[in-house]
Formats: sequence, C-alpha cells, structure tokens
Amino acid sequence: MLKILLLCALAYGEDSVAIEKGEKAPFSGTLLSPEGVAQIIAKADEEVGKCKIDAERDLAIADADFKLQLKIKEADLTACLEKSSGLEALRAEQIDFLEKQVYKPRWTNTAVYVSGIASGIAIVYLTSKVIQ
Repeated sequence: MLKILLLCALAYGEDSVAIEKGEKAPFSGTLLSPEGVAQIIAKADEEVGKCKIDAERDLAIADADFKLQLKIKEADLTACLEKSSGLEALRAEQIDFLEKQVYKPRWTNTAVYVSGIASGIAIVYLTSKVIQ
C-alpha cells in the first residue's frame, strides 16, 4: 500500500493536491481536510511524545535497578571484608594463645634443675640424720 502511494506521488510530482468542493480528484483514495491532517499530525506527535516518555521512564527504572544492584554488591563486599578481617584477628589471637601453650618459659628448666639438686641434698642430709 505504501509503495502505491509513493508511486502515485512520484507520478504526479506533487506531495499534496488541493481541490475544491465538487471537483473530481485525479486519483482514488481519501482526501482529508486541513483539520484532519492537523489532527493526524498531532496524534502522531502525541504518540512520539508518549513513546519518548515511556522510553525515558524505562531507562530511569533500569538505571535505578542497576544502582540498587551495585549498592547491594558493595554492601556484600564490605560485609565480607569485615568478616574476613574479624576472622583473621581471631586466628591471630588463637595462634598466639597456642604458641604460649606450647613453649615453656626458659626459667622452668632452671627451676626444675635447682629444685632437683635441693631435694637431693635434703634427702642426703635427712638420711644422714636418721642413720646417726
């Protein structure tokens, strides 16, 4: 249908034809009054405007959704990093505690040695007193 209209416009060399009441049209079709043409143009402009508004709204919704997802991922990352640093501090405390449990202080060896010698001397002394 569109091809036929384009071919007719090319054949006559004009985009529009103005005729008076009672005249015959040089082609078959529908003639519109200037008000009718204005109404069609206004309706088309309205549709374009609605389409633009809908597209802008959809874009704003998609942008807001993207920003929301980004904020959620940032919050997840922050929570994960805080949890990780907390666990790392806890592990360091646990390692320090276990290292203190494993290693004996150096003075304990000396104390055991001195107490062993003192108890040996005491036993020898008490044994000699008992024998006398």
